[in-house]
Amino acid sequence: MDLQNNVRIDLTAVDEGGRRMDSTPNGVSVGAVCLKNWQIDRIDAPAGMFDEHDAYFIKINYELELELDCPRMSWVEVSFDFASGGEASQVTVVDALPRFGTFTGAPESYVLNQFLNFVPCENSASAHVHLPAGADRVDTFGIGGQGVRWRHVSLGESGVLPGSYAAWVVLLVPAGQVEQPVEFSARYDLAVARDVEYRPTQSPACFRLSLAAPSDTPGVVTPAFSATVEDQAPERHPSVFICYAHDSPAHKEYARKFGNLLVRNGVDAHMDQWYVTNRKDWAIWAHELINKVDFVTVLASPICRKAFDGELSGPDNPGIRSEALLIKEMLHTLRDEWTAKVLPVVLPHELVDNVPKVLQPWTSDHYDVRRLTPEGIDDLLRAMTGVPRHTRPPLGKMPPSVLKPLSGTES
Repeated sequence: MDLQNNVRIDLTAVDEGGRRMDSTPNGVSVGAVCLKNWQIDRIDAPAGMFDEHDAYFIKINYELELELDCPRMSWVEVSFDFASGGEASQVTVVDALPRFGTFTGAPESYVLNQFLNFVPCENSASAHVHLPAGADRVDTFGIGGQGVRWRHVSLGESGVLPGSYAAWVVLLVPAGQVEQPVEFSARYDLAVARDVEYRPTQSPACFRLSLAAPSDTPGVVTPAFSATVEDQAPERHPSVFICYAHDSPAHKEYARKFGNLLVRNGVDAHMDQWYVTNRKDWAIWAHELINKVDFVTVLASPICRKAFDGELSGPDNPGIRSEALLIKEMLHTLRDEWTAKVLPVVLPHELVDNVPKVLQPWTSDHYDVRRLTPEGIDDLLRAMTGVPRHTRPPLGKMPPSVLKPLSGTES
């Protein structure tokens, strides 16, 4: 393998003038992921926008270093937690790039707007960040919290490629803070034989990032305040694996119509009935898709409920049983992430009682599709896109009649 040809830089700065590099993380490694110098720039945030906080523009450089005989990695995840300081509750990741999705087609340029969010821009010469095209998908988690993690998911047969990678974050810290503690961790999914009981684990690494830029090289980034930059990002199509049991020909037909409806409404859905072509190992096919897609819909039925709840035995229904085991394993090991990712669905001919109990149809949520129409799947689509049906109004003032009087003024 020629490693020189596999190197790919996912994000590059358009203008390096006045930028400051911090060598503190350089050489810090967790497993096969090694950090390099980071770019740290102060952001000239608008007055009154983020009171009692300083804003920083950080370019995170890291490398995936693989041996030539290393097994294929279907995904690699890097994570950075900024919540280990004394003022942890005041640290916030405002935005991050890559943000989500499969990078294909033309490169994109981004600028920081007045709210310190990355938005696409047409004039690459004035951009703060340039995002080239790429082959792999990057899933992002943690924006708006105290940490962020990126999962590189290979969409090809070669696995995630070794080489140089980078990412950007906008970080808010308490005003005047000169160092930021960082906990760095990494995880992998190695393609090893099924009989090999092996899961790569590494201890996190901690370091302190310097935030105080030298006075002679200020390295200040100025957001675009003059006008709001409209987000021209292409429409994102959530990907879905449809998990269901072959209870009856009628149930299979309902499942297929449900899948067709999702695709017609912008969802990149996958189900077995569309892939019955050449001979394949269906267990491997399902395993790869379940780990790649954004969501998994589980269609309620008697056999599906029994498979998930451990009530089946013998040689029958091997497909739904192995899919159920994999989904339950992911729910057990990554509960927060997979509770939002697994969506129980009740089709028109089925009952909520046939949603597996292990999927918590009542204490969490289930999606009752009473009609196979765009209106019938509206709640399900909102769960996939994160767009609520109703938005909370701005917080108003309490009516004077219910305000508690000041001490000593009671009549």
